[in-house]
Amino acid sequence: MKKLYHFVAVLLSLALPTLHAQQWETLNSGTDYILFDISFPPGQSDVGYAAGMQYTWDAEGIVIKTTNGGDTWTTVLGGNGQDGLEAVCFVSPEKGFIGGWNNYFARTEDGGQSWIPMTVGTDNWFFLDIDFYDANHGAALAILNSGGMVVYVTADGGLNWESSEIIDQMLFDLAYADATTLYAAGSNETVVKSTDGGLNWSVAYAGIQGMYLMGIDFNGNFGVAGGENGRILSTTDGANTWNVWATGYHNFEAVHVFNSDSAFVGGTDEDVYKTTDWGSNWMLDDNAPGDSHIYKIKFTDDKVGFLCGSQGMLKRKAAPETQLTADFTADLTEVCTVSPVHFTNLSSGQIDGYSWTFEGGVPSTSTEANPVIYFPNPGEYDVSLTVYSGLEQHTIFKENYIHSMLCEGVEDSKTAAFVIFPNPVRNEVFITGTKTPEADFELRDVRGKLVMRTQLVNGKADLSSLNKGVYFITLCENGYRETQKLILE
Repeated sequence: MKKLYHFVAVLLSLALPTLHAQQWETLNSGTDYILFDISFPPGQSDVGYAAGMQYTWDAEGIVIKTTNGGDTWTTVLGGNGQDGLEAVCFVSPEKGFIGGWNNYFARTEDGGQSWIPMTVGTDNWFFLDIDFYDANHGAALAILNSGGMVVYVTADGGLNWESSEIIDQMLFDLAYADATTLYAAGSNETVVKSTDGGLNWSVAYAGIQGMYLMGIDFNGNFGVAGGENGRILSTTDGANTWNVWATGYHNFEAVHVFNSDSAFVGGTDEDVYKTTDWGSNWMLDDNAPGDSHIYKIKFTDDKVGFLCGSQGMLKRKAAPETQLTADFTADLTEVCTVSPVHFTNLSSGQIDGYSWTFEGGVPSTSTEANPVIYFPNPGEYDVSLTVYSGLEQHTIFKENYIHSMLCEGVEDSKTAAFVIFPNPVRNEVFITGTKTPEADFELRDVRGKLVMRTQLVNGKADLSSLNKGVYFITLCENGYRETQKLILE
């Protein structure tokens, strides 16, 4: 009974930033029917299909098709006597499936020119969703006349379907996380999970009683579910724990996980929200006039976005010119504690800024593109890099990436009791080997003139007030003095 819960929205203006990198463009669908679902077959962005019906409840159905990336659409199925449609999924430009009211389920092998009715179960009131992981493996969600829900699964490209156990839970949407793991969302903010391809299900999360989750999508362990009161739930550990973010207003039915850390949700007033940090924060991606309601958001393999909704609404979002992707490498991943590690940025896209984090590193953060870092204490350390492009961001995290170790003949060298790094230095120098992190030191220029005499602060000294050049730094501790050359860039 998905359409029983199409809620009337109260107008509200939210003063939130809008992302303008690639805007959502309104398309002419050629129909004013409600478009509940949209599908673009894998590997391309030209051929696509959308399905729906005239009203929200058991009305005349329609399927429309584009062959030019959404510029124009034509009706390939519809008219008097056509059952209402809730779901469409194509596995190739020619082969696809539709499902809807009164146990209606059909497939086409010729791009919608003809449709073959199929019997998928016998007690279905209507189908709510169809999703395929690949050309052979798919799942269809249906509500039964006798009560409860069921998921039908196929492993032979939709020729034969096997029924799951009956699920005693109202569900609205399902999604694949991988080849054998599926999730579905529904009433009482419940998320159910299957790990055997869709045949057996168990509750993975139960939220607020009486509240609905109406859309869900996953990419591996990262998943997002949308619901009432603007509530957006996100997980990064396969539904074990969930983060909640809310606008307090919207009803989100359209959910699409874009990649391993980014996702889109849409619903009330045509508003679209986006996250680029695994759901911790959401920004307004499209602040539309509010004439329609969004039911589905999908992105093609070419990263072109499409959404559909009431009153025949269709929109398109152009793919990024170059996808923003963080990546890096280091010249050494096994390194002596006194040796520098040179990090090289390998990120792609139009990058406006960098944010590095180095566990155990000196310094521990950097905004440079290619920083030089020391790891003065033995151990294994994580490194992460976030790149920014306007409001877009992407993060890569490498666990235990650096292995820092004591090296015989280096740390134990008798020629240098103190280790000074980096050298050359720009602003801040770090010194290890002292008995206390507040050892006295003095700095002289090449003429021997004293230019600084003070103490280290937590094992480091700020040299940003000095001019560039060659200096000699002398450390004094317990009557011991040692001098080393230092280059200030």
